[in-house]
Amino acid sequence: MGRIYSIQFNNVSVSAVQDLMSLQSTSGMAISIHEVIVAQVTGSTVANLRLTLKRFSGAYSIGSGGSSVTPGKFNFGDAAATATGRANDTTQTTSGTAVTLRGDVYNVINGYQFLPAPEDRPIIAPSQAFVVSLDSAPGSAETMSGTVVFEELF
Repeated sequence: MGRIYSIQFNNVSVSAVQDLMSLQSTSGMAISIHEVIVAQVTGSTVANLRLTLKRFSGAYSIGSGGSSVTPGKFNFGDAAATATGRANDTTQTTSGTAVTLRGDVYNVINGYQFLPAPEDRPIIAPSQAFVVSLDSAPGSAETMSGTVVFEELF
């Protein structure tokens, strides 16, 4: 078993299509996705928004317009993660080869959770990216939070 980390964003106003969260693996490390959570904090409008989980390889360009996120360690004694995290990139990841791992719908009242069985966890190979993409904009700004839990594989 590798080391477990998470990236997250908290209480961010979201009103546009964007990469809610992304992870880039280094050239020497693969990652396994354990969980993805997206939820809204304020607002009461019932809506279903398109959301996809994607893997990018090749000459991709990671999104921009958001912020970098330092992965948090689940075990305080572990080394820092080698993966690079980002959140809320309004210019989405492009180019390269994109593979949709899961096309889904996020219900803003109930939230979204992807919690695959261990044998179904997506593996992101070295030098690839994992992206949680919000593919439809909310009708009005929603204050949202989200988390990706991942494992660095050795």
